[in-house]
Amino acid sequence: MKSDKIQVIIPTIPKDYLRMRHIQPERVIKYLPVSELIFIGNTELCDIVNEDIEKKYIGLPIRTLNEEELVKRQPVVDYIKEYIMRTDEEMLPEVRCGWYYQQYLKMSFCNVCNGEFYMSWDMDTVPLREVDMFDENNTPFFDIKNEFIPGYFSTIEKLLGLKKEIKGSFISEHMIFNRKYMKELMEAIGNAPVKGNNIWEKIIESVDPIYLKLGFSEFETYGTYVTDKYPDAYVRRQFASLRRGSWFVNEKDITKEDIDWLSKDYDAVTFENAEQIPDMVMLFHNPKYRNNMSAKKFYETILESGYFGEYKDGWLDAGGEGDWFSPV
Repeated sequence: MKSDKIQVIIPTIPKDYLRMRHIQPERVIKYLPVSELIFIGNTELCDIVNEDIEKKYIGLPIRTLNEEELVKRQPVVDYIKEYIMRTDEEMLPEVRCGWYYQQYLKMSFCNVCNGEFYMSWDMDTVPLREVDMFDENNTPFFDIKNEFIPGYFSTIEKLLGLKKEIKGSFISEHMIFNRKYMKELMEAIGNAPVKGNNIWEKIIESVDPIYLKLGFSEFETYGTYVTDKYPDAYVRRQFASLRRGSWFVNEKDITKEDIDWLSKDYDAVTFENAEQIPDMVMLFHNPKYRNNMSAKKFYETILESGYFGEYKDGWLDAGGEGDWFSPV
């Protein structure tokens, strides 16, 4: 369904923007209901994007927003580091403070959003075809994946007293936020009986030290909260995306033929910052498979072959040690 266009935010860092700018921004505008595409990041990121706006994105609804205008970075990072030193200082090198901070940016955009909804989209994900984000009744979709990270729900329960609401996961390459509901969620976190002077401090104080590497998800938290408080506010669906595009092709090398083949089955492809696998690159470009298999069937066949480890019911044990994750 054609819905009203909304603001789409992409919080990112210069390195990731430079890696994806040749293929991603214009496709986001072409295939998603974008009223305005806003790249959120530090001064360096804003300078790079603003130069591209002047030279490359002429006439397109793209702008930048300095992250400091939403949430001051240094106090957040300093507090996270202080919490780690207080609870388990050996984890300090392994915890991505910027990853936590970026989640806070997505949440805080509700304070400057100009409409009822806004959407966050990942920098490393490329839309392949037009994607409806609202159903025929103009109800937004929750796009569901297979994933379960215990630390996220440990934190949610401490902050909100809520347990896991659905079988799948709200973690996807994107999410549509209702501005009102996000403000309510942030207020609920701010009122949680947890140590901290603001919601960012309360969130990190709620993370069990054993889960510091993966202790909070803004998507999982928002999805759980809204499903509990407003069960009819969203429609859940499975989003057709190729999550491990980097296994098969470098984003710099992807061709129109590659995109045409993938887009017959997938709405989007994600290029995580990972090395390509030579065997997979060779198979991906083999015309024998292109001519006789859909992209989805090709990927399923690869997973079921056992090349990456045991694959069962949509879950992959790549390390062979019971560390299951969803590759789709």
